[in-house]
Amino acid sequence: MQLGTAVWTEGPVERRTLVARLASGRLADLNRIEAIRLRKLGEGEPERLAEALVPPSLRRVLEGGARALARVRQTVAYAEKWDRRGTLPDILTPGLESADLLPCLPRPSSLRRMDGQSLDRLAVRGSGAELSAPPQPCLAALGLAGGTLAGFCLALEEGGSVVLGTWMTDEWPAGSLELRAGAARRSVSFRAWEGVELPPLRAGEVLLLPPPKLKPLPALMAGTEVRLVAGFDTLVLRLGPEDLHPTVQ
Repeated sequence: MQLGTAVWTEGPVERRTLVARLASGRLADLNRIEAIRLRKLGEGEPERLAEALVPPSLRRVLEGGARALARVRQTVAYAEKWDRRGTLPDILTPGLESADLLPCLPRPSSLRRMDGQSLDRLAVRGSGAELSAPPQPCLAALGLAGGTLAGFCLALEEGGSVVLGTWMTDEWPAGSLELRAGAARRSVSFRAWEGVELPPLRAGEVLLLPPPKLKPLPALMAGTEVRLVAGFDTLVLRLGPEDLHPTVQ
């Protein structure tokens, strides 16, 4: 399951909500889909109930704990089945051309590194960010109520805060993480993090895992596109002013 946060406009109104990426590649507005599912089941006040059971916020889901995450998983399965039938309405699946995909958790409850150092949780950015320092790609763990792990996302420490990937996956990532900058390529297997022992996590917390050791990249021009590529997500970034990037490590 891959969960994220998207925003788009509907006339004069902006909608910002929890979305899932379906097997077809479409986005699914999970809060609205749950409300429709509840209405079909004959539940009273389905919109109000859906707001509590599958809220339009990943952080609120994480604060709801394992039961809330399991409910979201049921809604995603319902959306997948509806999509496979070819009858999932467009109003429930914002198009990628009209929706902006934000960091999966735009406002974590806390943000820190494995060494305990806190970072600025209010300055989280996502795909499209400009880098002010050499990129050090890594994984981030997202916390679930009860001190447990909800899932992982791509991450990059940047300017005292972090750039987060678009999607949180609730499974251990398979394959490798690749850093692409200009013509240069560096990669590391996700097995590099398998021995990392996570401390207890707070609900909605983002914990940066240690960055892997990669062979230094050659000097790159300002404005060079940088990509972090994994099987479940791709982060597209750009190098900032040239004087901050004589060499990218």
